[in-house]
Amino acid sequence: MLKKLIYSFFKSIKTHPKLTTILLALVIGLASSGISNFRFDASSETLVLDNDLAYKSYEEVNERFGSSEFLVVAVSNRDQQFDIGFLESFNNLAANLTALESVRNTTSILDAPILEQPKVPLLKVGNNDKYLLKDQVDFDEALDELKNSPIFKNLILNSDGDIFAIQVNLNSETDFPLAVAEIRSVLNNWGGEAYLAGPAMIVEDTINFIQNDVLVFGTVTFLVFCLLLIILFKGFWPVAIIMGNAALVMYIVIGSLGIFNWPVSIVSSNFLALLLITSIAVSVHILVNLQNAKNEDSNYLDALTEIFTPCFYTAITTIAGFGALMLSGIKPVIDFGKMMMWGVAINFIVSFVFISLCVFIKKLKENNAFNFGEWLADVINPIRLLARAITIPLILLCIPLFVYLASNLKVENKFIDYFKQDTEIYKGMSLIDTELGGTTPVDITILMPEKNIEMQDELDFFYSEDSEVPEYWWKQDSMTLLKSIQKKVEEVEGVGKVLSIVNGISLAESLNNENPLGDLELIFIKNTLLESETASDLIKDYISADDREVRLSLRIVDSQDNLNRKKLIDGLHAVLTTELSDTGYSYQITGLGVLYNNLLQSLFNSQIKSLGFVFGLIFLMLLILFRSALKSLCILVIPGLAVGSVLSIMTLLNIPLDIMTITIASISVGMSVDYAIHFAWRYIKEKEEINLYSNQDHYAVENTTFKTAGHAIFIVGITIIIGFLILVFSNFIPTILFGTLSALAIFISMILAFLALPRLIDLTIK
Repeated sequence: MLKKLIYSFFKSIKTHPKLTTILLALVIGLASSGISNFRFDASSETLVLDNDLAYKSYEEVNERFGSSEFLVVAVSNRDQQFDIGFLESFNNLAANLTALESVRNTTSILDAPILEQPKVPLLKVGNNDKYLLKDQVDFDEALDELKNSPIFKNLILNSDGDIFAIQVNLNSETDFPLAVAEIRSVLNNWGGEAYLAGPAMIVEDTINFIQNDVLVFGTVTFLVFCLLLIILFKGFWPVAIIMGNAALVMYIVIGSLGIFNWPVSIVSSNFLALLLITSIAVSVHILVNLQNAKNEDSNYLDALTEIFTPCFYTAITTIAGFGALMLSGIKPVIDFGKMMMWGVAINFIVSFVFISLCVFIKKLKENNAFNFGEWLADVINPIRLLARAITIPLILLCIPLFVYLASNLKVENKFIDYFKQDTEIYKGMSLIDTELGGTTPVDITILMPEKNIEMQDELDFFYSEDSEVPEYWWKQDSMTLLKSIQKKVEEVEGVGKVLSIVNGISLAESLNNENPLGDLELIFIKNTLLESETASDLIKDYISADDREVRLSLRIVDSQDNLNRKKLIDGLHAVLTTELSDTGYSYQITGLGVLYNNLLQSLFNSQIKSLGFVFGLIFLMLLILFRSALKSLCILVIPGLAVGSVLSIMTLLNIPLDIMTITIASISVGMSVDYAIHFAWRYIKEKEEINLYSNQDHYAVENTTFKTAGHAIFIVGITIIIGFLILVFSNFIPTILFGTLSALAIFISMILAFLALPRLIDLTIK
């Protein structure tokens, strides 16, 4: 019944080609309305877990203390004089940056008070501080002072005094791509040696590299696919159908993403390449099946009806595979899964409609192309006996080995490793990490329990009209505790610059002849001394208005060789738990560094969960298709070995599982299932047709299968492998890894389908 329905569907296309064309045109027109809305999303929200509680905390901290989103401009003055000429040029740069709408404020050496020309007594600081360019100061002495400042060293200048930073604090509602573009424009016009780095730039440059690769390598790959298919098919019409269908599918899907307002993020950036692959794969399988049929409409209808079933199940299993990503809990991964499910569904429908329409309008020429399946059968023939003898033992050996290796897959990365060493962002991140205290922000907030204030009155020195509670942190014992916490936080491996009110207090103590500040001095500092703009920003950004909560702003040295974000975060928790035990104080650790660590740590569990789910769904699909649990289980071994081998190779090559490589497993499963279903479907069908269940002539069945399904699989596989290997010429490391690992996954899937699958299926036939 179902077969007749499918046959009728294709017959209606043959009977009504004009109506089919009109319907396709309407779909294209609808897609066109969304093309202009298609976009890439470079926001930091694309790198967080779905419903991550830490993200809520991150937003709350930003609301209370101001946004922690910043960029760092590093200006090199090596082999140059620190003089009025440099300072005036530096001042112009800082002023131009401050004038940008996306910038909340900037901090540099020009904003740092000079307190030792001559040394200002603590009680007179507020009226006697000086500033570079504004006051008469000795530049060399000022440089020495700032190099040793508890606040400014390794924040706005390095310890050698030849690398100067401008911390560019962005507005909370900033369009980060626009901000980065504006800042870069200012730097380009400035003309000096300057580098830009920071979390917003990492995401933005990643998107820019991906967009460039999509444009350049997408075009090159498309042309290479055309050339290879022309060589393989020995004709222009089949290739025109395949690539025309690919272009049509891509256009419709991209347009629909614009209509649905589904932006492409870093994680889903490989979506377009995968869509191209699946489109070509389906097209080739359909065209090869049509070419094997006699050049008559009736035979075309039969051929389309026959190939529809395996293509349908490969589409369903692929959709199920990507649908499993919905269980990850990782927002960008979920979005990627949605896109691929939608893309595969559109690809399946459009491919059969478009290709059917094309071959009914203009028939295919007689197939005189070289049959690679036949050649493969000849190549494999000498090793068939060996392959049959060792297949099962090898599989039994590989399964525990792959499980062990895949379970040891590293879940960590360094953003700097995404970029080649000659790129601007690599140079900037390296310079700022090594010289200026790090690039990735992490925030610690500590909240005191509310104290009893019933006995407070206005005569109490510690009473503040601006607060309904006492000055919690502005007391010696509280500040001593905060100093101890900060000191131990700075000792945690991977932590760079740490900034809090402690840094200001340390500066004040240096002016107090290195004597600790008592309660009176601390309150005096709060109410009197910190009247300068720089100091007031320090108060506002690092202690709450009610004086109960303080913030420690950390920078992580992201480019360090032994970076381990989880270990670093755990180390911070250990310090805070120990220091705050039995105090009643509470704390939070948040920031982009924490959010990304949460994302990374969930990747492995997410990968295991999604793979387990997808293999369960694939098994059910195979069970429906082949009506045999044993056959389904044996066929399922192929995608299992494919994904296991690729993940194991990643472990051996020390390639981490991160937001850019997590899609490799999906590719391995998708392509291996595709090959396995098509090959197994044809192999079993051939055995059923010639009634060979004795296994006495299985070579004849294999040869026939290789000539049909094997031929199509080889054309698809070799074309896509070569296309992916083009990506090794990219300047973006994740693109290189994606191309190389994807090509490897497809090659392994082909080998397993050709060598292992016949033996596994034979085991199920009595």
